[in-house]
Amino acid sequence: MFRIHNTVLTLRFGFFAVLAVLLTLDGGVHVLPALLAVAVHETGHILAAKLCGMQIKSVTFGALGIHMAGETANVGDFRRAVVSLAGPFANLLSFLLLLPLPRAYPAVQLTLFAFHVLPAVPLDGGTSLYCLLRGTFSEKTAERAITVSSVLLALTLGFSVLISTGYNFTLLFLAVYILFYLILKQRGNMC
Repeated sequence: MFRIHNTVLTLRFGFFAVLAVLLTLDGGVHVLPALLAVAVHETGHILAAKLCGMQIKSVTFGALGIHMAGETANVGDFRRAVVSLAGPFANLLSFLLLLPLPRAYPAVQLTLFAFHVLPAVPLDGGTSLYCLLRGTFSEKTAERAITVSSVLLALTLGFSVLISTGYNFTLLFLAVYILFYLILKQRGNMC
């Protein structure tokens, strides 16, 4: 655990376990590009949060992703949606800037962008969509809509890729992750 200005950063065991798995699976080829992509992504969220008037108290890196906590009581749903999308769009900008580097660096940035803009919680696209829906509809309707979107996306993407790639289980695991998150999430805690 360490502090940058008023934000506490915590690295949990699970974060290092995921790094170890990456090192084992691809010989470490994508570890440095992945760490850079995560740093860019989270920096995008933090900068947008600061610009939108949020104060980020903590950032926790764990096995199931990264969780930011702070004071957001006076921030509207539209600004929360902007903060949610700032991470992926920071990755998209980095993709464009890193094109001259070895292929792994821009590829990981683009992959993180494409994955995180999907309309499924806990991904940033899903969180952003939930915030926008909550600003228009009731919280219950917004939650139902994003849950249906998440389940349909997870099942469709997971199984279609599983079959079309000759049973490559990578995206099926991502689909299971999304479904697992939906089961564990607490109501009203997405935005």
